[in-house]
Parts: sequence; C-alpha cells; structure tokens
Amino acid sequence: MRTDIKYPNSDSAGGRRPRRRVPGNVCLIAATLLLSVAVGVIASWHQAQRDTRGLEGALWHEPKALQDFAAIDNNNQRFGLSELRGKWSFLFFGYTHCPDICPITLAVMDQVHERLDDTAVRARTQTIFISVDPRRDTPGRLRQYLAYFNPGFIGLSGSAEQVAGIADQIGAAYYVDETSDSQEYLVDHSGSLFLVDPGGRLVAKFSAPHDMQTIIDQFNRVRRVLATRART
Repeated sequence: MRTDIKYPNSDSAGGRRPRRRVPGNVCLIAATLLLSVAVGVIASWHQAQRDTRGLEGALWHEPKALQDFAAIDNNNQRFGLSELRGKWSFLFFGYTHCPDICPITLAVMDQVHERLDDTAVRARTQTIFISVDPRRDTPGRLRQYLAYFNPGFIGLSGSAEQVAGIADQIGAAYYVDETSDSQEYLVDHSGSLFLVDPGGRLVAKFSAPHDMQTIIDQFNRVRRVLATRART
C-alpha cells in the first residue's frame, strides 16, 4: 500500500489550504476608509440637525408628491406638473386686485431671485403666482400685473374647479364671495409661500410676513437638509 501520495492544495498537517496573510497596509487602508465614511455621515447628520433648527412648521417631515394638474399660464399656454419638474418652485396663491399681501410678497420674491448667491440655483428657481380669482384674472391681466414685479414670474389661472384642485393639493385656503355681482370684491386667501422641489414634491411652507433674507436662509437650509436625507 502506497503512503507517499500527495494531495494537491493541502498542507502537510491537516489537509487544509494554507491561509494567506492580508498585508497590514491593506487593513489600515480599509479601516481608514471606513472611519472616513463614518465621520462624513456623522458630520452630515449634525449639519442636518443644525439646519432643521428654525425650520419647525416649515419643513415637511415627509415630502408630498403632487399629482398632475391643469392650468393656463400668463402666456396662454397649458401648465401642469411637468413644468414644475427640474426646478425649485415657490408657489403663492393670490389675486391681482389684492391690496396688500400679494404685492408685498411678489416684491420680496423679486429680491430673493436677485440675491440668491448660487447662480445655478437661481437659474433653477421659479416663482409662480396662482390666481384664486380666475373670474377677473385673465392670462393677459396676469402677464401685465406680474411684469411690474418681475417679468420672469409665472402666473396661473384656469376654471374655478382647476384652481380649487391645485389649492386642495397644496393645502392653500381661500374664500371667494360667490354672491357678489360687483367686480369690486376682496378674496380671503392664504399668505404662505409653498416650496416644491425639482422632483415635483411639496417640501416646505413659509408663513407670512415674508422677509427676503429669511426666505433665502430657509431655502438654503431646506436644500441642504433634503440633500443630506437623500445621501443617508
């Protein structure tokens, strides 16, 4: 009987493959990478915590995905959810006969657009004025009205049902006195600005009174918080 048979890939002690030793520098590199990732995650978390301070009541805990809608813009073109995608959109509900908060808010938003530091963000940010008075606010009137504040602002109108559908999605309250036959009447409406992200999600609400620097600061912080959430 032969006793000199050698089995391939086995050692002489127990028939097991010899272990390869991992070089120490490889372990060190792997540990360093893991530590760097951990430090980055922790730093991002702390930054997100700092950014959310002061956003209580403004930042949505769970962004709301909007459904498609139909409206007519101030150039008589159809406007829907696809026109919100790819941009940061500030939505404001008002009407052109508004004596106070509408012109004040539009003037503030014109300053916001001018003062945004990041030119790339500025190019991807739009302000949309949604009329809650479609009876009087035709596309032509909206175009003339908004040009006074900023020719880049977008005005939306449509049927009463279309406007109500948009407002219901966003959560913007308003009241029109349907019993009035006069052309001179007031409309009660929300004074908040609503922020929609480039994915077409409602992410924040900024309550009146509005201040240019406050809006810019909160807008920047909202973007950072959402970016951090997307990475974790």
